[in-house]
Amino acid sequence: MEITNTSSVEKDQQPQPGLMEFQAAERSFKQPTAAEILTFCKLRYARNHAQELSNEFARLLNRGSSLE
Repeated sequence: MEITNTSSVEKDQQPQPGLMEFQAAERSFKQPTAAEILTFCKLRYARNHAQELSNEFARLLNRGSSLE
């Protein structure tokens, strides 16, 4: 009677863990529409502009406090 290790054979027949999830995520990915790209660009511009204004305001506050 010959005893063989079947666990390695079973592992080879099963897909790798995470492979099915990756393939499902790959199928669900879609290219952004032109409107979505435009919205993203507008939001990025608005955030950058808001940060610049915040920095300018802080600079003016610091300058004002140093005059006192």
